[in-house]
Amino acid sequence: MDLIRHQVDFHIYYEDTDLSGFVYHSNYLKYFERGREHLIGVEYLANLYKSGVHFVVSKAELNYHFPAKHGDRIAVVSEGTFSKSPAIPFKQSCYLIENDQLTKELVSGQVTIVALNMENRPVRMPEQVIKYFQSRANILEQDMQSINIRNNQ
Repeated sequence: MDLIRHQVDFHIYYEDTDLSGFVYHSNYLKYFERGREHLIGVEYLANLYKSGVHFVVSKAELNYHFPAKHGDRIAVVSEGTFSKSPAIPFKQSCYLIENDQLTKELVSGQVTIVALNMENRPVRMPEQVIKYFQSRANILEQDMQSINIRNNQ
């Protein structure tokens, strides 16, 4: 199994919050989806679908630790393990960003996505997808190292 990691940052808008002023709980699923999409590559996902393979969520479990509110900046850190199996389990966390540092873990979760064919049946991960993930993992790992260096300064 190979590992792929990525971090993407978002601003919290008023529309993301509920009456309490905190981010509505289900929006974290959206943030995690965006994190996975940025990790895999938006354009790559669109092309993959055209070639007959797409991903769906088969399992999601979230733990809420601390609320984000309007005006906050957050980071979604996504880490997935891939192989020839149709399933890619992800560990994802959402952090508060203060002074360009990841400070508090807001939400953590495990989300599993599964590769399907156009008949919506699970398929083993195509070799070209594994090769793409391996090359993307190398690029993203360099990005994560530069983020860690910045966060530790």
